[in-house]
Amino acid sequence: MSIVAVLVAIVVVLFAVTYITKRRFGVLGLALCAGYLISEMWTADVTPFVRGAGFDLLSPPLSSVVAAFLVLVPAVLLLFSGPTYSRHWQRLLGAGFFALLATSFILGPLGTALNLDESGQAIYTFLSDNKTFIITAGIAYAIYDVLTLRTPKR
Repeated sequence: MSIVAVLVAIVVVLFAVTYITKRRFGVLGLALCAGYLISEMWTADVTPFVRGAGFDLLSPPLSSVVAAFLVLVPAVLLLFSGPTYSRHWQRLLGAGFFALLATSFILGPLGTALNLDESGQAIYTFLSDNKTFIITAGIAYAIYDVLTLRTPKR
């Protein structure tokens, strides 16, 4: 399967789920950061446990699936509760940033899991080269979004 199709599918699904649930990007973006740290620390330990539980994959490698899963779990859990946006443009912006940041965080596991064709390699290289800037901008916007969060007065 082409990495272009996988990346587009991931971005569309993450964008749609975030847009529909109206969740604020700040909380979700920081949860993605936490998931990335958890993934970096625990993928090597969790993968043998998952394999021992009866789940085994050849393609994509199980470690890539576990790493991507660990990155996304904290943010997915927060999609069910938390602060929401009320304006349409905020929902669009937040969902776009969430999809882009999540894709940037799981780009490493995706690159090892998929066979890259020529066009896929070009896109993957572009995203990998700019991953630092995407993640920095995403984290900065997440912090800004959390700082501007106001609880409604009852």
